[in-house]
Amino acid sequence: MPRKAQYGVKFVGYSAYVIARGKYGREVEYATLDFFSGAASVHADGGWVLVPKRIDLEPFLKSLPKIANELRDRCHRDGELSQQTAGLAEPTGAADDMIRLSYGQNTVSVAPSTKITRFIRQVTKRFREFEQVLEQAEEIGLRIKRRPYSEYIGEIAETGISRVEAFGFALYVDGKLIFQPDYQVALVRSAGTRPGTFQVLPLHPTSKIDAQSIH
Repeated sequence: MPRKAQYGVKFVGYSAYVIARGKYGREVEYATLDFFSGAASVHADGGWVLVPKRIDLEPFLKSLPKIANELRDRCHRDGELSQQTAGLAEPTGAADDMIRLSYGQNTVSVAPSTKITRFIRQVTKRFREFEQVLEQAEEIGLRIKRRPYSEYIGEIAETGISRVEAFGFALYVDGKLIFQPDYQVALVRSAGTRPGTFQVLPLHPTSKIDAQSIH
């Protein structure tokens, strides 16, 4: 990501991923937009918040201090549980599980070791800084023409292969998100017997996106 860009957005499949430059120049995912369900999430160290619509982010983030004590209590209980199971021959994996609390249709997920005050401060600060990025990313993403989601799922069920489409990248410079179309397709399928292991088969990229995928 160029140094002059404050944020970048990757448009892949039915989602958009907001990234920022972290320490040592590495890219860090700050937020996600889901154009199939409409959901949006903001990430911070140790967890994230998820809401059904982008416009729900601000009011839910403002409510987080009210549930801080409940989150701390859950983290404390889960932390004690992980310590109790640490000596077992077959660990339960509780230390790696995320704690999820739902408030209506909104959800906050944190790791048991998360410092709640710090998490709330960070996730709120990040949202304030890139709120305009999310708004503009949603506008761009909604203009991208994608094949029906039912067709995407049907192909996976029939072939076991997921056809993942990347539509391009946008850079946030001087208050404006500038979209750079770059259409590429890759086939993804499960590899081996280990869960979460996939094989990616890239296809030849094509630039036929500006007139066909965005209106």
